[in-house]
Amino acid sequence: MDKRLGAVEKKVVIHELLIGELGLKTNGIETRLLSIETNLLQIKYSLLGALALFIVSELGLLGALKVMA
Repeated sequence: MDKRLGAVEKKVVIHELLIGELGLKTNGIETRLLSIETNLLQIKYSLLGALALFIVSELGLLGALKVMA
């Protein structure tokens, strides 16, 4: 009985270590995802700014305001 309990305790310790390692890996993945999200937002707003600049340069400022109204 003691041998079985000892084996179970060893497995529990091993699983606790593995869970701790996975926790560290998920933190790294979260930071990578946040940086990807930031880059995508920068691309999005750059494209929107380019579109606004194109509209203003083609229609002029007053023409762009008329289109929006």
